[in-house]
Amino acid sequence: MITGIDHLVILVRNLDDAIESYRRIGFQVGKGGEHPGGTHNALVGFANGTYLELIAFQEPEKPSDHRWYSYLSLGGGLVDFALGASDVEEELKRLTSIGYRGPMPGARKRPDGQEIAWRMVWPPENRGGDIPFLIDDITPRDLRVPSGDAAVHENGVTGVKSLIIAVRDLDEASAEFAAITGNRPSERAQDEEMMAETCSFQAGQQTLVLAYPTSPKSPIAQRIQLKGDGPFQAVFGTNRSDLPEVSPEQAEGARIVFVKN
Repeated sequence: MITGIDHLVILVRNLDDAIESYRRIGFQVGKGGEHPGGTHNALVGFANGTYLELIAFQEPEKPSDHRWYSYLSLGGGLVDFALGASDVEEELKRLTSIGYRGPMPGARKRPDGQEIAWRMVWPPENRGGDIPFLIDDITPRDLRVPSGDAAVHENGVTGVKSLIIAVRDLDEASAEFAAITGNRPSERAQDEEMMAETCSFQAGQQTLVLAYPTSPKSPIAQRIQLKGDGPFQAVFGTNRSDLPEVSPEQAEGARIVFVKN
């Protein structure tokens, strides 16, 4: 069963700088640790169980075949997302037909020395962050995801509410997300601000919104031209109504929006 958005991946060039950027926005940020393969991360956990992963290459000038390395030269930002699953092997039985592969192991050593482990199911190798990878935990999830006091933020954010995903073909993307989530899409709608046609899927308590640009001036079209299909904007629920807008420059290239719970 898909449990919802597990986390969003924000690629940054320098992890310490990104930590300070997100603290200035009002998030509590903690270092996550190092991964095999040359990356390290910091995490922003939320009360609803979702989290942000700020991830950087420890040697960004050294070429890598890592899934996210090519986005560095494009400015990084919001590049991928994971859906939580109660059992990734069970989900793989449904998704092999659209090219998903795995399960593959994941691991990280926290700064306190704690080793944590999880499993992932990945999209086809030729796909970027346009469709999600799936994740479940081997070690207890609360070792991987900040919770409790670590998930309380000055800006009042309680978690990811929705994710807007830029797509070039709404019919094709809708069919894939129906298979991935196991849910039917909403009725299609027009979003005047984004200049896009949209449909959405429920994933646990979160919503995945597919957005197809209806004008070359659409910011969705600009995202596709630069990086291809993929996550465009994260929408966070907050208990505050007085938060200023956050620019992509302030958020290390990511587009983020706050909405009152």
